[in-house]
This record gives sequence, structure tokens and C-alpha cells, in this order.
Amino acid sequence: MNLKGLFIFALPIIFASNLYSQRDSVVVNLNAFSLSISKVNDFSKGYSAILISDSLVNRNIRSLTDILKFNSFIYFKENGLGMVSSPSFRGTSASHTAVIWNGININSQLNGQVDFNAISANSYDNISVRSGGGSVLFGSGAIGGSIHLDNLIQFSKQEKHKLLVNYGSFNTQHINYDYVKATDKSFINIGLGYNASDNDFKYLGSNLTNENGSYLNYNFDVNYGYKINKKHQLKIYSNTFFADRNLSRTLNAPSNDGYEDINSKNLLEWNFALSSKEVITSRISYIFEKFKYFDNNQNKSNFSDGNTQRKIGQIDYNNSFSTKLKLNAILGFESVTASGSSFDTNTRNILSGVVSLNHQLTKKLSYGVQLRQDVQNDFDSPFLYSLGIEQKFSEKYTLSFNTSKNFRIPTFNDLYWQPGGNINLKPEDSYQFEIGNAISLKNISFQVNGFYIKSSYLIQWIPNPSGVWSPTNTDETRNLGIEFSANYKTSIKDHFIVINANYAYTDAKDLETNQQLISVPKNRLNGFVNYQYKNWSAFYQLLFNDDVQFLVDTIPAFQVSNVGVEYEISTLKSNPNLGFVINNIYNTKYQNTLNRPMPGINFQITTTINF
Repeated sequence: MNLKGLFIFALPIIFASNLYSQRDSVVVNLNAFSLSISKVNDFSKGYSAILISDSLVNRNIRSLTDILKFNSFIYFKENGLGMVSSPSFRGTSASHTAVIWNGININSQLNGQVDFNAISANSYDNISVRSGGGSVLFGSGAIGGSIHLDNLIQFSKQEKHKLLVNYGSFNTQHINYDYVKATDKSFINIGLGYNASDNDFKYLGSNLTNENGSYLNYNFDVNYGYKINKKHQLKIYSNTFFADRNLSRTLNAPSNDGYEDINSKNLLEWNFALSSKEVITSRISYIFEKFKYFDNNQNKSNFSDGNTQRKIGQIDYNNSFSTKLKLNAILGFESVTASGSSFDTNTRNILSGVVSLNHQLTKKLSYGVQLRQDVQNDFDSPFLYSLGIEQKFSEKYTLSFNTSKNFRIPTFNDLYWQPGGNINLKPEDSYQFEIGNAISLKNISFQVNGFYIKSSYLIQWIPNPSGVWSPTNTDETRNLGIEFSANYKTSIKDHFIVINANYAYTDAKDLETNQQLISVPKNRLNGFVNYQYKNWSAFYQLLFNDDVQFLVDTIPAFQVSNVGVEYEISTLKSNPNLGFVINNIYNTKYQNTLNRPMPGINFQITTTINF
């Protein structure tokens, strides 16, 4: 589709929508309007989503990796504690999980991934995980699922400070300060974070220590909102993260490598309410990422590096015709420039059009449709679609179905990295089907989803005949599986109990060789039990990962557990919360990536003060 065709596809739908009229009255409340959150809530028919609570964030304070691996279906490949961490969602690769920051896809334009140990979970008010293909809404790479990091700007009178201090084994230190002040016309939120560790734990079952594993990082966040009048709001989101890490040794070889990276994300958003039902949001975003890699961290004058600069502009139209019918249309442009010591400067320009419709057809039947077309300067992008249907048979049981076509374009590293880049790569195509069953009883709820993913031209980095890792298109792959989650809550007077469990079975194969894809556990289980009595609470976390194939080797299955206790001092004005956590309580020897052990038993002490 050419540029003219794209405008014909997107613009008439935006403007013609004003001709539609309904008797039903619905009001868009800008005070509570969050465009990125509404995308997940309003335009995800047939998809399942998990919202991560604040208490879970505070308990797994070390990284976003810890939070998600204990509370979602995602498997994480970690090159050691605090090192590079990448996800595998429904058996897909790391570049098939999209990370969405306040509505913007922030996956690296160099390798298509996000390092989940380079994200401060305390920077966000809302963390959610959406399973299933989402390329229509969230762009290239959203094949296995998406993770959403959102900041909330609320125009209500408030002023609060939050200080979180954590100290743990291996001289691990974490400090996070968060300040919010707001009126009915303005909002300001400032966040500061520091995280560091010597990370010198013993490798269980050997006489080795995690040498060269120390790390430190900082983050600085600013979120600002101003209500110009009842129809106009201005919002600014900014997040900067700096990390300096040594890269841990393996069981086989020592290391003196080092890695520095800086990521800066900035977004300007203007909400304009055309009426009580319609909102146009204009967005301008600038995202910068840069890294330096050192072969010898004692000689930092010798390094390789890379960086990207992204400029994004969007016009986003939302119309709530009624409580039963909602429309969203987006016209966007993105320009990306990448350069580095391993490839020349390259530029990619993308023009995109997206239309989404959510319709409550009857009292019990609803559906959602999304369409997308991109135009790029270096690849032909496919026409994408997504269809989701939900049938509510009773207050206790809902059946859902969705199907979608998704895609991923090769990244700059895939194409141009030397040695190993492959300029002959083709974009990936992926089709997905899913059936979901939701059962909700008095104190317990269940969600069971079966999925099927068929992908063509899957890009995988594997050693070539010369031993150099290089990307290649695999003819066809097939992923199928089941995701099961259960939640139980009960209370007896002052006693509260919450139990949650997530289980995933994934069978992912290369259809040409009939071999299991690497780095995909067939069985995965996590869960937690939380007990609260007045000011006291205690919890137990469990994680089980099945065997994982990695080329000709196997990473053994493991089970690891954490326990903790918390106490809120309600007699003090600031209501400080004191917590003590023992990680890996059974001192389990395990690894998520071959020959890169994780620590044995260790502890952390946490204090949270609100004032």
C-alpha cells in the first residue's frame, strides 16, 4: 500500500465518525483519561491481561525481571543476577515481547529487545501484562505479548512523598524517592532512583565466585500535567535511566567485560476534547538510547558503541459514541536513525495508520476489530488485523476468542551488525488464534487460555558454518500451549488470605526440523500465598521452570522460593512499612541461561515511608 492509499484508509474514518449519532449519553472525563491504559482496557477483546499490584512491586524490588518472572507467564533468560535479562513470551524470542511506555513502543531499535534489568519498576504507577499478538495496536514485535508501563496524571488536590530504602546480601542497595503535588489544574511528579550491588555471590556447587558482576544504575523521572481549560490538557512524561555494569563470568571462563548504557524517553501529549464524547490527542516523542561495550573494563578508552534516535509524531482520535460503541483511529510517523562502531549510519522512516472498534453488540456479546497498515522506506509491511469476540453466558462464565496477524521487521543489528549481519533478511509474519475461558465464583476465579501461533521467516541468531553468530530466517515455526491462572481471596474478621497461581505449557517447534525452539521451557509455574492480620503480613512465592534446550545442551529444571514478612507501624504519622525477605530460601542451585548461575539463599530488608 502506498502513501496515498494509507491516507485513504485512515483519514476518512477519523472525520466521518462525527456523522454518527446515538441517543445514549456518555461523557469522556479528561481528569481520568489515560490514552495508553484505555488501549489495553477498551480495545483488547478476547485477550487476557494481568495487572501487577504495588505490593508485588515492593516485594521484588531488585528489578522488573523479578516482578514479572514471579507474577506472569513470561520466562526470562538472565545472564546472571543484574545482568542482561530478556523475555520469552509464549515460546517466542525476546524481540517478540513489546514494551509499551505510556503508549509508546520502547523496544530497542538496535536489537529489538528490552533489558528488563535496566528498567526501574518504581518509576511507574501501573504495570500490566497483555498476552497475545498486539502488532496492530503496538507495532513491530508484539507477537508473544506486551508489557505496559504507565504513569498516571490526576488533577486532584494532593501532596505526598514516598521513600523506599532497601538493603540486601552482596551489599545490594536500593533507594527510591517519589514526590507528587497536584491541584485541580496542575500535576507534578518527580522520581529519583539508585540501585547498586557488589553482586559477588558464590556459585553453588563450585569454588567460583561471581567475579566482575558489580552494577549500579540511576533513574530520573518527571511527569507533568496542566489543565488549560475544560477542553485542553497538556502532559509531559520524561524518564532517563543510566546503567554501568560489569558482565559476570560464566562457569567456564572469567570475564573483565563492561557495559554502560543510557536511555532517555520523552513524550509531549496534548488532549483536546472536541465534545463530551470525542478526544483528539496529539503526541510528540523523542527517545534516545546509547551503549558502550568494553572488552576490558580497566581500559575504558577502548570500546565499541551504538546509539539510536527516534522521533515520533501521532494524531490519536477517540470517540465514545455510546457506552456500547467506541472508536479509535491513529495516524503516526516515526523516523529512526542508528549508528555505531559495528555498522554505518542508517535511517528508517515509518508512516502508520490504525483503526480500532469496540462494540457491545448485545448485553452478553461484544467484539473488537483492529486494522493497521504501515509504509516504510526499507521493507514492505503487511496489512494487519485483529478480531476479538467475548460471549458472556452468565455472571460466572465468559468465553472469548481472538485471532490476529502480526509482524516484526529486522532490526538494525539484524541487518547491519558486523560480523554477522544479514541484509537479505525478510520481515517475519505471524498468525495467532486463541480461545479463553473465564470463570468467576464467590471467592475464586479461573482463566484458561489456549493459543496457537504460526510464524514464517522467523529471525533467529545461530552460529553459521564459520562459528560466527548470524541471523537467519527459519522457514516456519509453530507455538501452541495453554495458560492457566487462578486467584483466591477470603477473609475471616481481621484475617485476609490471597492465593494466586499461573501455569503455562508451551510447545514451540521449528516445523522444518521438528525440533523444540531454544530457550523455551515446556512447563512453567509460579504462585504466591499472602496472609495479612491487622498490621502484619507474610508471603510465600514459588517459581518452577522446566528443562530448557539450548543448542546441544540442556539447562536443568529448577524450583526456587522466597518468603517474607512485613509490618506497618500505624502509630507513626508516616505509617512506615518494614519488610524482611529471604530469597531462594531452599538454597537451590539454578540458572536461567547456560553456565550463568543465579545466587543461593540471600536476604533483603525494606523500609517504605510515606510523608
